[in-house]
Amino acid sequence: MNYIVKRTTSEDVDFKFLEKQLDDELFEIYGDMQSNYSSHNTVIDLKTIIIFVDQKPIGCGCLKFLDCDLAEVKRVYVSLEYRNRGVAKIIVKEIEKLAIESNIKNIILQTGSRQKAAVNLYESMGYKLTENYGPYVNDNNSICMKKIV
Repeated sequence: MNYIVKRTTSEDVDFKFLEKQLDDELFEIYGDMQSNYSSHNTVIDLKTIIIFVDQKPIGCGCLKFLDCDLAEVKRVYVSLEYRNRGVAKIIVKEIEKLAIESNIKNIILQTGSRQKAAVNLYESMGYKLTENYGPYVNDNNSICMKKIV
């Protein structure tokens, strides 16, 4: 399958379309608890990757710069019908490229304890468990990971 990678911002209409699917899925998984994370998931003008198949957006992810050598992976999502085809790995690799191009040395991320596939993906790509950071400190539902790029 031929995937097209688009670099854009989190204001892109195709990103907003995918982000809505992501939020809907997270509310299915976590129920009302997901409301606690909504403010952490607000993204404004972030570097964003969108993956397309036949002009259809099927996956996305963002990079949020935190300081001169630290950035956070945000909003990684692949549409249900395109999972288990390597799309998420493409997204994360593209996010890592953005980080390297911006002289970022460390990437962190947060995912939920019920998202085993996400944890497995990140582990397979060299991310290691790290202490919960920022708004996720003392949050037993959060799994935080880090990678040096």
